[in-house]
Amino acid sequence: MADMNGRGIGLIADSHGNLEATAEAIRLLRERGAGVLVHLGDFCDSVRRDRAGAMIRLLRENSVLAVKGNNDFFVESMLTDERRPPDPEGEPAIAFLKTVPFTRTLDSLLFAHSLPFDTLRSFYEPIDTGDTQRAERLFAETDFRLLFCGHSHLPVIFRKKGSRVTREPAPPGEKLVLCAAGETPHTKKHDSPPDRFIVIVGAADDGECAFYDRENGIYERIRIFAHQSGGNSE
Repeated sequence: MADMNGRGIGLIADSHGNLEATAEAIRLLRERGAGVLVHLGDFCDSVRRDRAGAMIRLLRENSVLAVKGNNDFFVESMLTDERRPPDPEGEPAIAFLKTVPFTRTLDSLLFAHSLPFDTLRSFYEPIDTGDTQRAERLFAETDFRLLFCGHSHLPVIFRKKGSRVTREPAPPGEKLVLCAAGETPHTKKHDSPPDRFIVIVGAADDGECAFYDRENGIYERIRIFAHQSGGNSE
């Protein structure tokens, strides 16, 4: 994709209409050096539908690429429901929501709200259920190198190393190297099959965003506000 160049990728997920947190995440990630910003879905919220127009303007003004989440789908359905009173900001919001894809790709990187499929299934089934079963199934069904997603809100990383899948924490502020088994970020040489990863980015509505350095394969979880707490809905 021609519009996804740049070494640093800023990752935002599950804003649920939280404009302040999303704007601050954009500022922090640009400051960190993100040339590309990707929102991993649920930028809108079905119970905060009045914020959809402002959130969409924020994403568009900052050239944030987005994938569609279940709440975005619900808001689109509400805005297009002829039985509901017309929304003054409905038309531009609908036009934007209709263009948002279920997934985006960049080389061996994949971006989705949850499952990386172009169907409604991708919205509703969380990958993280506290164990590795769904991650194992997803690794078996697909061939992506690295998937960034949201939906589950809790920041965790699933790693497939050989035939083994592990569920690992992503401590805030710690730089985690996501590279192939036996290689360093600089040499990119390995003698064994590369590790594969599913990275669940924490919710912006809970004060979370993340940065991925493509050149060095380094991922970092970032707290947006030091003492922010937020919602926890999926």
